[in-house]
Amino acid sequence: MGTRSVKLAKVLGIRIGADPSWFLALFLIILLLGDRFDAVLPAESPTVHWALAVAAALLFFGSLIIHELGHAIAARWFGIQTQGIDLWLLGGVARLSRDARTPKEEFVVAIAGPVGTVVAGGLCVLVGLLLQGDTSLVDAALLREGADDPLLALFGWAAAVNVVLLVFNLIPAFPLDGGRIARAIAWKISGDRRRGTVVAGGLGRVFAILLAVYGVVILMNGDTVSGIWFLLIAWFIGGAARAAVVTSEISEQLHAVTAGELMDEQPAWVPQDATAIEAEEEAFAPFGVPWAAVLSQDGRIVGVVRIERVREELNAGRPGTPVAELLDAGDAPHVGPEATLEELLADDRLRELGALPVVGADGTMRGLVSFRSVRDALARALPGTDLQRG
Repeated sequence: MGTRSVKLAKVLGIRIGADPSWFLALFLIILLLGDRFDAVLPAESPTVHWALAVAAALLFFGSLIIHELGHAIAARWFGIQTQGIDLWLLGGVARLSRDARTPKEEFVVAIAGPVGTVVAGGLCVLVGLLLQGDTSLVDAALLREGADDPLLALFGWAAAVNVVLLVFNLIPAFPLDGGRIARAIAWKISGDRRRGTVVAGGLGRVFAILLAVYGVVILMNGDTVSGIWFLLIAWFIGGAARAAVVTSEISEQLHAVTAGELMDEQPAWVPQDATAIEAEEEAFAPFGVPWAAVLSQDGRIVGVVRIERVREELNAGRPGTPVAELLDAGDAPHVGPEATLEELLADDRLRELGALPVVGADGTMRGLVSFRSVRDALARALPGTDLQRG
């Protein structure tokens, strides 16, 4: 969804975009509300009716953005970045850089969206109360015929929509926020993230079936638009719930495999007191590696030396140049043996170098984990793959 979205704005440093399907949703909402405002406010001109419809649609999607910003702000508190917020046919979604790692993170990030909806709805209620006159805010919210204040009808409707969004999102069915809250609770009680996801995913599939049945009933009663809408939502929730269970199984594999399990325990390396010619003869020529770790006498990593630097010295007729003078600038790149497959996949240094030294808490080098070994481990973690292979 993110790659196809059209940028609409940037809020708090977060890109707000719209999937092409959002424009269809915008058109349908304006079309339906234009007719509704025409029935509710017969004394107003068609221009007012359609202006209210456009404003109401913008308030609706503005409320969705505030909801998703709630998720984004809470995620930022836990160090989770938001890659963007996208509006689409069935609502909005905040694309986070990673999933929650603890039940607390899951619960707080999930509940923050409904909190945003409460804020958005509360503002609409406040404005509605200030505008309230002969027509009550409740009548305006329900768009009952006979309303006499266009702005009251607008903000009353927006307040009602936020109430509906709040109640709907708190239904304990994944991937709705209520389902994520249920997953956090089940995760906390069981101590097992996957079990929590299975529980929430199961609730999501049950709710999707109920929605689908309701959509079919509405269709049979002649309300085609609402029936199709409920069937679309049921399809989305059911698919997302199934995908969540599968993704959770993959995630478990990504967290179960560590660098210590994947590393080569006898990689090429160079002593700190070696010369350029010794590095060439002992590491680069026999192993054909593009770089090698440089270790002190007690096995601690002091840096990395690349084959280009060594051969520059040899070609210049300086075979006795100490390797210590040829090290890459900065700290030596490395990972700990406890680094998970998920963390290795996200490490740009691994893709750049092709491998990373695995260094223990005492600073000594334990081995070398390669991008190839990480790629093979990922392949074994994918669904349908024999995890016992290799």
